[in-house]
Amino acid sequence: MAKQNLNVGSAANDGTGDTLRDGAIKINSVIDEIYTSLGNDTNLQININAPLAGQVLRWNGSVFAEGHLDRLSADLNVGEFKVVSEDNGNIVIEPNGVGDIDLKAGSQGSRKVYIDGQDGYLKYVGDYENVAALPTAGDHHGMFAHAHDPGNGYFAHGGQWIRILDSRDGISILADVDTTVNGGPSDGQVLKWNDTNGAWEPANDATGEGGAAASPNLFETIDADTGTTTASAPNDTLIIAGGTNISTSITGDTLTIDMTGALGDPDQNLFATIGADNGSRNATVTNDTINFVGGSGISTNLNANNLTITNDSPNVVQNVLQTINDSQGGSYTATSATDEFTITGSTTITTQLAGSTLTIDQATAFKLPAASQGDNIIYGVNQWDTVDSPASNIIFSATGSSEYILTGAGFSGQADPTIYVYRGFTYRFQNNATSHPLEIRVSNGGSAVSGVTGNQMGVQLWTVPQSLAAGTTYVYQCTSHPLMVGNIVVV
Repeated sequence: MAKQNLNVGSAANDGTGDTLRDGAIKINSVIDEIYTSLGNDTNLQININAPLAGQVLRWNGSVFAEGHLDRLSADLNVGEFKVVSEDNGNIVIEPNGVGDIDLKAGSQGSRKVYIDGQDGYLKYVGDYENVAALPTAGDHHGMFAHAHDPGNGYFAHGGQWIRILDSRDGISILADVDTTVNGGPSDGQVLKWNDTNGAWEPANDATGEGGAAASPNLFETIDADTGTTTASAPNDTLIIAGGTNISTSITGDTLTIDMTGALGDPDQNLFATIGADNGSRNATVTNDTINFVGGSGISTNLNANNLTITNDSPNVVQNVLQTINDSQGGSYTATSATDEFTITGSTTITTQLAGSTLTIDQATAFKLPAASQGDNIIYGVNQWDTVDSPASNIIFSATGSSEYILTGAGFSGQADPTIYVYRGFTYRFQNNATSHPLEIRVSNGGSAVSGVTGNQMGVQLWTVPQSLAAGTTYVYQCTSHPLMVGNIVVV
């Protein structure tokens, strides 16, 4: 209510102030407002005894009394201010039990840094999609992060992200190790320092004093046609000894192998094995002889160094054909040089062979069905049919029991489309939809249209009467499945 003051008059007892009743009414109004604002209309709910510095009024369940603020009832918004301590005191954030202390990304973001209430350690999620997604290294010196692709850890230093080595890395990743020298390391090699290249490189394991390498084994194993030997020491010796009619000598670094016998002695076998279509022959002595003998229709002749093989009967009959195929999937393949192939006529076709000429004739004239003047011809399922007006063929099929699929006469697979028909034209409805009888009806679920002939599961013919008005609408419908229905509109 508005503020009310007692009117005390101009002077004591001059009768110009509030009466005792009016004054009491104002005092009661003020008391009611105090007990309403600071209590429950009956009792005051504020109890202040001896507050200490920094205390606030706090509800204790029955009244507001002085006390310290130790619980928030809503989010704390510090605005432009900070959470500070005094007298070098600590700022302690202590969750209950094993609760975590979360630092989130934005007001609705997921936590990125938190103190685990289980073990008290500071933990964070530094999982970036790839290296390109890492923040600017120059702005985050000393930061550690994880790049999911390629799955490595990095730390920021000197304005760049430096990859952290892990147990999956090989020694080749080190900057002063080059394992690509000479095609890479081989079995038994070690890393040796190459002062010229300033890198550790793969090399043989040879040791000596003062960094000078002792002579390594120059060979591991030497194999001959018979026998083998393996180097057993760095100073092992390989002896190359000459055999029969062979001598060896070494001058400086040159090994010479000489033939000491007469050139061409002894005679050598001139062939190892000669093979034919049937059988083979191995040379057994140095002067072995092989003879080329002609078979049936074949003669051979040797003149100086030339061997001539002649076909004495060149006109051997050959297979004239390999395979003949027809358009119906049949075929025939010749099996011998004298095989025969017969071309036979049918009921209305005759064949005649005269010399090298094959003549195929039509035995009887092509027969059309009986027709009247002005009739049109249309091919039915197995025969030609005549109609007395221009004809159009529409084919019905189905993929289920909810719709017909139409092709032909301008349709290309539409589901239950509207068919527009012309008066005086004949329409041939061919039903290829198994188990879906087709009926031309006056309406959805209505009676059959008169004048339609044929079989509901096969072919039906309907000549549109001239008497029908433009816009007359009939339907085509499956007699077993009412959902398979479409309109027929007369134009």
